[in-house]
Amino acid sequence: MSNISNDSGLDDSAICGAMANPSGQAATRLSWFLAEVDEGSMKNGQPNGQPRLCVLHSMELLESDVSDKYMTRFVEFRVNGMVLEAKLILAADERRLVDAALVSMSKEQREESSARQLLVQYTENEEAGERLVHKLVSPNNVVWLSTKPELKCNPLVSLGPGCIAHVLYAYDQRDYMEKVLLHLKARCFDHAFDDQLDMPVAMDDNTWLLVQYSPEPETVVYQVIQFSHTMWRQENLFKDVIAYVQLPGSELVMQAVVISYGQDQKEQLAKYDDLRCFAMDLDFPLPEELEEQLEQGSGTAALFSRTSIYQRAEERDATGEHKELRHSLEKMGEKAQSEAQMIIDAFDMVDNINKNLQCRLGGDVRLEMAPTSGDELH
Repeated sequence: MSNISNDSGLDDSAICGAMANPSGQAATRLSWFLAEVDEGSMKNGQPNGQPRLCVLHSMELLESDVSDKYMTRFVEFRVNGMVLEAKLILAADERRLVDAALVSMSKEQREESSARQLLVQYTENEEAGERLVHKLVSPNNVVWLSTKPELKCNPLVSLGPGCIAHVLYAYDQRDYMEKVLLHLKARCFDHAFDDQLDMPVAMDDNTWLLVQYSPEPETVVYQVIQFSHTMWRQENLFKDVIAYVQLPGSELVMQAVVISYGQDQKEQLAKYDDLRCFAMDLDFPLPEELEEQLEQGSGTAALFSRTSIYQRAEERDATGEHKELRHSLEKMGEKAQSEAQMIIDAFDMVDNINKNLQCRLGGDVRLEMAPTSGDELH
C-alpha cells in the first residue's frame, strides 16, 4: 500500500483506463483506489484529524463488491491488525492511473481548512455537447464581475477567458463546502430522477441519457449524451444506472450515473435546463443542519446509501431484469467476499505460526544460555 501525507479534495467518480481490455462484469471492474484516511488512525489507531492519501487494491477492502463505491465513497480496510475507514477519491483499472493522481495531488498545496470557498455553476461547450458544471473554487482564483457581490442574487465571477460562472454559495470552512457540493449533487439527482416511466424504454442507439459524473476533485458535471456514444455497452449490465463516458481527447473512461433517459432528446435537454435553474434557487443547509442529516441518515446520506441508487432504478424497470441481475451480482459478491476472507484467514494463520516459532526459538536460546550462566557462577 502506497501512501503520502496530503489532502485529497472530493471526487466521487470512478475512472477506468479506456485502453484496458474489459474483463468480467463491468459493474465490478474497478481494482485500484486512491483514498483518504486519518493519519493518526493509520499510525496508532488514534484519530488526529490530519488527512492522508493512500493507494488501495480491492483485495484489501473488507467489502469485496465495489460496484457502487463511486456513490457511497466510504470503505473499510485492514492494516496492521486495525480496521480503518477511508474516503475514496477515485478508482481505476490500472495502478499507474491512481499513482499518477497521487503524485499530482501531492504537488498541490491545499489551502487552509478555514479558507473561504465558492460553489459556482457554469456551462462548457465541447464536441460532445454542452455540460453543466458545479465546482468548488477559491476566491483568489476568480475575478468578481459584480460590483457588490451578494450571494443571494448569485453574483457573476470569471474563472478564465470566456468562462463566466454564477456563485451559488460561499463559506469559510472547506470540509463543510465539500459536503455542500455532495448535498447539491444529491438534490439534483433527486430532482431529475424518473421514479416511473410511462412505458418500458429499451436502451438502443436512439436513447438519450442525462448523466452525472465527476471528472476531477470537487467537480460535478451534468450532460445529455446519446447511448450510442457511451463505452462498454455490451459489458455494462446496468445500463439504466451506470454509463461509461469518454471525454473528447482523453484516454480515460469515466463512470457516470444515469439520472434520466428516453427516446426524446428534447425531453432530456429540458431536464438538463431545469437543473440549471434548480441549483440557482436552492437553499443550502447550515453546517449544523447538514451534520444532523448525515448522523440521522436522512437527506443527502439517505440518497447515497449502499443500495438506494439501484433500488430506485428498479422502480422504473418494468421487465424485472434489473432486479434479477442485481441479485445475481449480490451472490457473486458474497462468494468473492467469502473467498477473500479465506485468504485473510490463511495469512493470519501464517502470521500466528511465525510468531509461535519466534517465541519457541527465543525460549530455546534462553534455555541454552541458562546452564552456561550457572557454570560461570560455580
